Order: sequence, then C-alpha cells, then structure tokens
Amino acid sequence: MDSGAYGFFLGAAPGLSYIVGNMIQLQRVTAKAQEIARQNGELLDVHFSPSLRVDYLFRPGSFIRPDDGAGLRNAKELLLSVRRKMLIRHALGALMTVIGALIGVVIAIAIGSVV
Repeated sequence: MDSGAYGFFLGAAPGLSYIVGNMIQLQRVTAKAQEIARQNGELLDVHFSPSLRVDYLFRPGSFIRPDDGAGLRNAKELLLSVRRKMLIRHALGALMTVIGALIGVVIAIAIGSVV
C-alpha cells in the first residue's frame, strides 16, 4: 500500500469514528425507547420494520400513528426528539470523513515527495 492510501485511511478515521459513536448513541436511545414501550406492554421494533425506519428518517410526521398506544407514543416521541441531532451528527461525520481523507492523501503525498 502506498503512502496516499495510508493518508486516506488515517485522514478518514476521525470522521468514521465520529459516525460510529453517533450510531452507538442512537442505539442506546433506541434501547431506552424499546424499554419504555415494553413497560407499557407494547412492542417497538424499528430494526425489524422497514416502514418504521423509512418513516423515522424521511417522514417523521407519520412516524407516530393514530393507533399507537400511550407507551408506544412516548417511545416514538423519544426517538423523534433525537432525530435532528442524529442526522446533523451523521452529516458532520460524513463531511469530516471526506475532508479528512482528502487532506490525509495530500499530506501523505507531500511528505512522500519530500522524503
């Protein structure tokens, strides 16, 4: 592997780790929301239902349905409360990844040409 590839991966690493950290944080909130629903005798399984994931990401207004019970409604409101912050952090992580990878390649090539 040449120096440009090393620079690419080292430059992209901070952004990717930021995205992974954001995903871990979202998973913790999802587990808490599932526990809220379970305490009220309801089931919230966003990993099993593709329609729930699509509604959460692209149609947040239809994520909470009229036939949802009180516990499920509270759980979904918790998920919606972190949605905007999660999407912003994902976008920021993607931007950090792209910029870091480019800067890493440029620095690695510059160092390689000097040495």
